Amino acid sequence: MAQSFGFGILSCILIAAAHRGASAFLAPTKSSFMAQHSLHHDVDVILHPPRTHHGRAGRRERRSTASSLNMVATAAIPQISPSDIQTLSSQGYVIIPNFIPPNLVDELRNDVLTLRSQSAFKQAKIGQDSTNELNTNIRIAETCFLGRNRPELTSIAAAGGANSVRDRSSGLYDVLDALCDSLSGLSERDSQVKLDKSLSELLYAYYPTGGFYRRHRDAVPNSASVLRKYSLLLYLNKEDWDPKVDAGQLRIHLDGGGDECPPGVEPKFVDVDPLGGTLVLFKSEMIPHEVLDTNSERFALVGWYNRGVTASDIGNLGEGGGGGDIVRVGMLGVAMALVTFGLVNIIGQ
Repeated sequence: MAQSFGFGILSCILIAAAHRGASAFLAPTKSSFMAQHSLHHDVDVILHPPRTHHGRAGRRERRSTASSLNMVATAAIPQISPSDIQTLSSQGYVIIPNFIPPNLVDELRNDVLTLRSQSAFKQAKIGQDSTNELNTNIRIAETCFLGRNRPELTSIAAAGGANSVRDRSSGLYDVLDALCDSLSGLSERDSQVKLDKSLSELLYAYYPTGGFYRRHRDAVPNSASVLRKYSLLLYLNKEDWDPKVDAGQLRIHLDGGGDECPPGVEPKFVDVDPLGGTLVLFKSEMIPHEVLDTNSERFALVGWYNRGVTASDIGNLGEGGGGGDIVRVGMLGVAMALVTFGLVNIIGQ
């Protein structure tokens, strides 16, 4: 009875949020590895057209060949082209070389280093809710959650405070907001759902030498991660990154499976070099992927553009985990509210 009452209250809260556009309810939630694992991960680069098996996408394209880069004259904010959006729609992923200029890549990489020196990064974990734990057999990486007006970041004077490379006019957040605006029409056209910019998830991902992240997905049914529509990765590695020496490629799996290749199916994948300045977008529910072992420090900006919460999401969350785990659903609901207001990250620390 108490569980039914508790679930009823939570349902009312989330339904109300849905009617308000759900801007107050989002948590960074987790993907699955075998079961479900951390959503906070390095998605990495995917280059089109795909090559199967051991084919490699992502040959170095000099910065002078930034064919997909259009600049807004008034604000100098990069924009993706209509052809890139069409590729994302039809293929499920798209790679845009040289999306940001070299000087911005360098500034953002230095921002990562500064924030690490100020203890703003934490070792990435995997798991869902109470099972969230460190597992170095699956993932070795560090993450720092980002977002406008996060006091724990704007208070760091060494990183620029409120005028950091992230917060300043035409800085990182403005670039990513413009990108979200560009994808809104695609989301409505393909899925009849709107993106909610206030629910976007952003983080820096740092992989030390020897870091990796095994095969996983970004959006898992019956979890809050189902709100994710598009995953993004912006690489911040140095221009002289050598794929043969530094490694750390993304392996994008095209075998039709989830966290594992389906039984009896021939492995099919694309390996992609993590070149600085490269932007990658893909449909979050569609692409299983992994980060191969890296031989050098590896830097990236990772994020997800999410749709708003709907009333139908409540029942789906309740059905996950074997018939309606009220504790699990309750934690997701609380985390959604608290993370949105920047108070705490309950899940995925």
